[in-house]
Amino acid sequence: MNQRPFSEPSSPYANNGGRPRQYDIQPWRRWAYYGGAVLQGAGILVFLGFFSSSYGVFNRVHAGDETAFTAVPHMFSTFPLAVLGLLIYGAGQMLRSVGRKGLAGSGLLLSPTREARDAEPWSRSKGARRNFEVEEMTALRDITGASGAAPRQEVRIRCRSCGYLETEDATFCSACGQRV
Repeated sequence: MNQRPFSEPSSPYANNGGRPRQYDIQPWRRWAYYGGAVLQGAGILVFLGFFSSSYGVFNRVHAGDETAFTAVPHMFSTFPLAVLGLLIYGAGQMLRSVGRKGLAGSGLLLSPTREARDAEPWSRSKGARRNFEVEEMTALRDITGASGAAPRQEVRIRCRSCGYLETEDATFCSACGQRV
């Protein structure tokens, strides 16, 4: 009879939910991010368009042009364009957030597991940068020879069961699990 030993239920993060590891964001998120940036630019242009037309009217009024007063009602009738520009800008901002953080990371879906998957490329990138920084600090210390303190001697003991070299303070072997 072949029995499997009892095991704890695994975390959904342990094997990435059965999916391959993700090192780059999905193409749809890239499109959403850049599409949101285009929408933001369009919203700013529409918003500023109202103010440029208003500036022209006020400039003509200030110059003493009598016909400029007829353009004042038209200027106020274009005010909804400024509001529309703000709404387009806000939609672009939200679309960029979805592109950058994913659906769950931006708050549109409430799923911690999905949020962790959406943030995976950024987390991997951050970990790689930190690892590179640590490697650079070690290399810099080795090059300059400036360690600040005497190098620490590490004492290891050999496991009697499997021969693995274990740290001095270990009670059990990391390789075989037997008492050292």
